[in-house]
Amino acid sequence: MARISRGRTIKTVVAYTLTVPFFYAVVWFCVFGGAALRMNRRAEYLQTAGEVVFNNAAQYVADDLGYRPDITAGTCYDVPASIDHEKYAKYTTNTKVSPVCRFTYGDAQGYWFDLMNQYHGMGTFLSWTSVITTILYFVTSSDSGSLVVDLIASNGQHCHVIQRVLWALSEGAVAVALLKAGGSDALTSLQAISIVMGLPYTFVLMLMCSSLWRALKVDAGHMPSRAGRTDWRLPLYGGICDIFEVIFSLGRAPLPSVSALRDFFLGLFVPPLVLWQAMKGAAAYEKTPESTTQQVAWVAAFAVLFLTWIHFFCMEVAFSGVFAYGWFCYVAFASIIAVNRHNLRRIYMIEGSGPEDFFAALFLYPQVLAQMAAQVLEAPKMDPPKKEPAGFPPVVPVAEAKGVSNKVFEVEI
Repeated sequence: MARISRGRTIKTVVAYTLTVPFFYAVVWFCVFGGAALRMNRRAEYLQTAGEVVFNNAAQYVADDLGYRPDITAGTCYDVPASIDHEKYAKYTTNTKVSPVCRFTYGDAQGYWFDLMNQYHGMGTFLSWTSVITTILYFVTSSDSGSLVVDLIASNGQHCHVIQRVLWALSEGAVAVALLKAGGSDALTSLQAISIVMGLPYTFVLMLMCSSLWRALKVDAGHMPSRAGRTDWRLPLYGGICDIFEVIFSLGRAPLPSVSALRDFFLGLFVPPLVLWQAMKGAAAYEKTPESTTQQVAWVAAFAVLFLTWIHFFCMEVAFSGVFAYGWFCYVAFASIIAVNRHNLRRIYMIEGSGPEDFFAALFLYPQVLAQMAAQVLEAPKMDPPKKEPAGFPPVVPVAEAKGVSNKVFEVEI
């Protein structure tokens, strides 16, 4: 989308490639999801009516159903124009929306065809239209995926179209092999894996949104560039994470420092000790630092929350549901880290926000503690010099004239 949106504003791209499709998807699922729920409830209604009136639940079962992809599909019922029973005296319906089918988990993939077949006279046409549009969707998705993989494999450079075709063929071959090896359950397993992998990818998208927001602030001049601003001495992707750089670079990248590894494992197993070091270091640069008693109280509360978090999860073996108290203690534990990280950013004038501090502490608390411990080892920089007001050029001294004792200043206009 970024490639085909060159020349457009960010507002336009967000509106027409993210917002509008999202609302369209909401309308789609509401309309067809509601229609499927209505069909299932009508089928249950006709089953109950058959039991009440004729003492036969299969009284209205439909025989001519057309195309059904699975023999395990739910039971379908022909919709009658009326039901001859006093309990159903007010029964009214549209017989052109027939037959209606019950939902079964074993035929979750084929339920869409039942939904299309209920529209009398158009079921076959709608079913084939669904198949054709689904094929077109997968073809275009495969083409887009092949383009992305091709760009990644080529380090962002444009390559010959044959290379993209080879990627598309290899993706198709892998899909055929999986379906052939897994049988009827292969597609279900693949769908489950896709849904599970969507969760970690969500966090990647969050990081991408934060990075884009900062890049836009730098471009608009609301935040200095990386070379002109103070940043963390130990980034979150540094320290112990540098081990992966060493592995993937086959030893070309430098090893992480011993202190970064030490602080990470201390933060993992003895977090109150690392927090105490960070608080003591930060107090040395505070104008009005907290007293030792206050610091001890913070660290003590922090230690209690850490121990109770572990304790409640251990108690889950004997008492069901206790883990909820453990998660509460962990969130409070991470909040204390976030507050102190926010305080460090204020002292060192590091860009960021409160939500970033909280989520970093929530998901990467050992690395955050190591980051804070490394930061207090150096003194904060002085405040940057104030800029001249806009519209006023700098005052430039002129060489002192011969025989004149006073300096003359000239303003360039």
